[in-house]
Amino acid sequence: MDIIIRKAKKGDGKGWAEMWNEGIKRKFYIYNGGNSLRTRKDIFKSNKKYNNQKGHEFTLFAIDRNNGKIVGSSNCFGKEKGRTRHRVELGWMVHPDYSGKGIATRLVKEVILEAKKRGIKKIGAEAAIENVASVKLAKKCGFKIEGRLKKGILLDSGRYVDTYIFGLTLK
Repeated sequence: MDIIIRKAKKGDGKGWAEMWNEGIKRKFYIYNGGNSLRTRKDIFKSNKKYNNQKGHEFTLFAIDRNNGKIVGSSNCFGKEKGRTRHRVELGWMVHPDYSGKGIATRLVKEVILEAKKRGIKKIGAEAAIENVASVKLAKKCGFKIEGRLKKGILLDSGRYVDTYIFGLTLK
């Protein structure tokens, strides 16, 4: 498999939405914060965001060179002013067909490098305790469990799941 990691750019919104929608339809992204399909309006907003990736908000994509599809993403977001301007939150996801192939690990490691370049000092992440793959990934990439949030996420089934709060301090 020939996968490249690159910064998101204007025009990537459609590919990202296709990956998201596939994961939602297949009930693969059960631990994500969102559970609705992405629309044309979402694609438009994403393209606008990807065109301006400065400061604390940026996205990296994993692209399958064989077919040009977006097969993974990782993004950071945070405030650039105020007392929390030194930190960001991190999220990641991989297309169901590409899961378990190290793509998320590559994405998160690249995001960490990009965050360092941008002067960010702390990265936070949250993962459902039951999401074994994401918990393992966070630990593998150097994140430490800094807390546990009771009923941190509400699954579509109506069941609450606790989440871990992860942190990574950058030097």
